[in-house]
Amino acid sequence: MMIKTFGLVLFFSLSQSKNRFMPNLPLGEYCLVIDKVYRCESRTNHTIQFNVYSSKKTSNITEMKGNITFLIPFDVNLTVDINFSSWGSTGGWIPNYYILIRKKACSSLRNLYGNAWFKYINAFNVPTDRCPTPVGTYITSGYDLTKFEDNNLPKVFFYGKYKVVFHFKNVENKVVGCMVAELNFIRPWETPI
Repeated sequence: MMIKTFGLVLFFSLSQSKNRFMPNLPLGEYCLVIDKVYRCESRTNHTIQFNVYSSKKTSNITEMKGNITFLIPFDVNLTVDINFSSWGSTGGWIPNYYILIRKKACSSLRNLYGNAWFKYINAFNVPTDRCPTPVGTYITSGYDLTKFEDNNLPKVFFYGKYKVVFHFKNVENKVVGCMVAELNFIRPWETPI
């Protein structure tokens, strides 16, 4: 009798379970979690100043606060150099994991950010969402970093922790601005730590 009961319980539990296949592959579709944003350490005489920091609003919402000052227009004369560093298996950042260099920084970032560009521009109270961004100081009281998920980045990427450094360079290839973001590409069924 006990064997029949155990058999019935096992049968019903297996028939009612959802078949959720959650492979532990190294890459695939992801959820993007931005942990931190901050300015670069060396920023001497930069004409584009990122005075931003990340702040936890709730346990699952991180905001970017601060200001961005453009002493020159953010336009097609600038180049953006994006350098990904990956978190090593024994700790520490391993630089040059992925490098993306684009001329026409403003329009390139506008295209790369997709719909997140408009939310970003609105959060910083920039008067126009078109390029170039005029000279001025733009302040945000809080930009929810989860809004950045609506972007045009590749939809498949290697899972892991990354540090992304954005260098903005002028026509003489001199750095005029710099910002850093630390982020995680996690599997869709995983929860952020």
